[in-house]
Amino acid sequence: MSPLVAATDAHARADSPALRLVDVQEADPAVMAEADVTAWEIALDRIELDVMRGERNLARGLEFRTDPWDLPDDDIGPLPPQLVDRAAGIHRRQHALIEKMSRTLHHTLRQQAVAEAASRDHGAAAYPVYVDVAI
Repeated sequence: MSPLVAATDAHARADSPALRLVDVQEADPAVMAEADVTAWEIALDRIELDVMRGERNLARGLEFRTDPWDLPDDDIGPLPPQLVDRAAGIHRRQHALIEKMSRTLHHTLRQQAVAEAASRDHGAAAYPVYVDVAI
């Protein structure tokens, strides 16, 4: 789970670095000045790339894979104010993607259940059946 999703997760721990995203408006200005904008841009780029891959692969019906994720180092500071809008936009896209993936999974499971029920109803044999067309 990315820090943007974890930031709004009701189960996120209070001492989690991901919660700094939520508390950005309440941060001390001196701390905000120390924020490493470049490090946060790189972290947001990685998250956004995963979202873009997910959106593309879901639209094409392909498997969704992401790069391994590590939380940014604690020393990059809180999310800089100039990146709050970008982070919020990525966060909205993550949630929209999760919703689409959930609907797609639900639809796929329903199709699988119908196919399994149809194969049981028609008495499908557990072994191959051949028809001799030479007769």
